[in-house]
Amino acid sequence: MKRVLPYILSASAYIFGAGLTITSAWLITMASFQPPILTLSVAIVMVRFFGIARSVARYFERTTSHKSVFDRLTGLRVRLFEQITSRPFALVSDQSSGKLVKRVVDDVERAQEYELRITLPHVAAVISLSVGVLVGYWIQPQSLYFTIPSVLCLLIVIPRWSKLDCEALAQKVEDSENLYAQLIEQAAHGVVEAQLYGYLEQRLEATSVMEQAIYSHEKSLVSALRKFQFFFVAILGITLVGLALIAQHFASIGQMPAVQVTMLVFLPLVMFEAITAWYPNLFAAGKLLLAKLEIAKLESTIAVEPVQQLPLADLVTTLEVQGVQVLWNQDDPFMRPVTFSLEAGQSLAIRGRSGSGKSTLAMGLLGLLPHTGSIKINGKSIQTVSNLSAHVSAAIQISHIFNTTIRENMKIGAPESTDEQIHLALAIVELNTLVSESEFGLDTIVGEFGRILSGGEAKRLNVARALLSRAEVLILDEPTEHLDRALAARIEERILGLGKMLIVITHSGWRDATHMLQLVR
Repeated sequence: MKRVLPYILSASAYIFGAGLTITSAWLITMASFQPPILTLSVAIVMVRFFGIARSVARYFERTTSHKSVFDRLTGLRVRLFEQITSRPFALVSDQSSGKLVKRVVDDVERAQEYELRITLPHVAAVISLSVGVLVGYWIQPQSLYFTIPSVLCLLIVIPRWSKLDCEALAQKVEDSENLYAQLIEQAAHGVVEAQLYGYLEQRLEATSVMEQAIYSHEKSLVSALRKFQFFFVAILGITLVGLALIAQHFASIGQMPAVQVTMLVFLPLVMFEAITAWYPNLFAAGKLLLAKLEIAKLESTIAVEPVQQLPLADLVTTLEVQGVQVLWNQDDPFMRPVTFSLEAGQSLAIRGRSGSGKSTLAMGLLGLLPHTGSIKINGKSIQTVSNLSAHVSAAIQISHIFNTTIRENMKIGAPESTDEQIHLALAIVELNTLVSESEFGLDTIVGEFGRILSGGEAKRLNVARALLSRAEVLILDEPTEHLDRALAARIEERILGLGKMLIVITHSGWRDATHMLQLVR
């Protein structure tokens, strides 16, 4: 009933509006003949009724329809964000982050607007125009010669024609905007480096070209809108003239009183009011409809089979990987199946040429990418463990350094950590000296993307952040690459001495790991 009520109220508002105008026309015309006041009393009451009823219907239509749409908008956004966060790396691999942001922010709102701006006015227009045709028939049956063709054109012919034209143009605009979002993302990322090396202007030039393309497509879309608006005004004018001629004819032969002439002339002026509210949005509906399709596609992309998950209360003592292939693309399982097993305190060094799937395997072990085969901790599939991040921690290559203090960067994975524990983790990777020599210690702001840190310091801060975690399983992706040999050896020794179940992805070092695994592609 909540879904149907806005349609009924919207149509009622237009019908009451038509009743108000036609009744007012009858009242004014009849009053010119100076009849007894009792003759006009009913019409006076009807004018008041229609005037109040229209306002009341419009008010409740707006409140119910907007609340319904915004409730669904909120639900859709929550559902999308929950699904996106369930497998973020897989989703971003399917499409650029710029396009993804545009879909979630822009297309979600457009998709929900479709029902409010298109479906609701469409249904209201169908009901109100149907009532208008019946009222015209009641006033003068011959009015059907004009009202029925005009209604069919306005409700069927023009909407279908505009759908064919405007959707194609809207698709061009949408594609251009998606590409533009990607170009902006590329231009914004590494803008300082682009300026230093002299290719910033080249990037900005590409965005300017795309801006012109969007402008051209939008201009074509506006031209199409003008065309359809012209046909609407023409149909309205033809109907008005046609009904006026009918009224004149029957009035001249004495078969139609003056009050009915006025009512018939006023009928098309109010009968098509619903069209004037529907058409402007209909002609621009290409983007709204495409947004609905994009959101449906996005939901199908990120939809995952519901798996019953329960928290793992025990400490992880075993990790079993059997015939695992981790998938970025469901149609391209490039990895060869991987099998290994570890127990508490054991370590595994994974080696292999670039592109063999080492970092991809780490993503699978963290539950961030889908996989075939079996990954179990304590005999339970990681897909059924709701608190996997509490038991498995990692320092991966694409980890982010936040523009905040060293302390806050460290506490992201373990918010309850004390300063003493943070200093111990930093000491393992020999960053404690950097902190002690800084004026503000752990309160030192590292800057955007950790700009005050060198590449090696940023890598070690990322590793220290993972070490601070209480997780029993630790995955480190190239933790000591590009460090000098002596420093790398000291860090390896300390990390191996922690006694955690350790998985290290590396090209060199880590000879003291208890297990070795060579990946090939």
